[in-house]
Amino acid sequence: MQQYRLIKIINMIENNSIVADIGTDHGLIPIFLSEKNIAKKIIASDISEKSLYKLIEKLNNSYLLDNIETRVSDGLGKYKPFEMDTIVISGMGGLLITDILKKDLTIAKSANNLILQANNSLYELRKFLHENGFKIIEEDDLFENDKYYQIIKTEVGLEKYENKYEYEFGKLLIEKKSKSLYEQLNRLIKINSNLIEDLKEIKNPNLKDRITELEEEILYYSKVRGLIED
Repeated sequence: MQQYRLIKIINMIENNSIVADIGTDHGLIPIFLSEKNIAKKIIASDISEKSLYKLIEKLNNSYLLDNIETRVSDGLGKYKPFEMDTIVISGMGGLLITDILKKDLTIAKSANNLILQANNSLYELRKFLHENGFKIIEEDDLFENDKYYQIIKTEVGLEKYENKYEYEFGKLLIEKKSKSLYEQLNRLIKINSNLIEDLKEIKNPNLKDRITELEEEILYYSKVRGLIED
């Protein structure tokens, strides 16, 4: 994870909270939270003991990071309900994040907030959250290393979106007219337009249905883009 994404995640964490960072790897988020005195305690966990050891080495060499606890855990498996205020899961696929939450839903719902940064499958992740008693209270997005990312903050509550595009692209991001989302939609439209031109050059009648699908996707992306432009 690069610095920009890390900072946007950190900005969603409330001061003086107890934070669980799931899949911490090198422990960038826990170290930042500790160094900046944002969290009073951080539990950093990873399924890989080898990956977690990299963080443990850093902690052993610094007396300043004394509020970080490390834990080998498959998702939330080694946590207890109400042990933390905030659960952070970042840098994973949306389906994997969904599986982690589904497996230990009681523990997930005992936290005040979930902060989730999924690399893909955002539609499925948002649907899961709504279907399992979470509401989305904040969203942010950015480009980093030429790739588009979204970050979702939730709390327990009832909520449901009316439209597919709100689940796919983020209702709150659309409402606040995110410039990064606008750029991402332009990129998707351009990708499809270029692909259509390439397929037309082939002049194969069997590709007609695929071209139609791509044209319909362009109309879909353009509709969402128009909501940001309004």
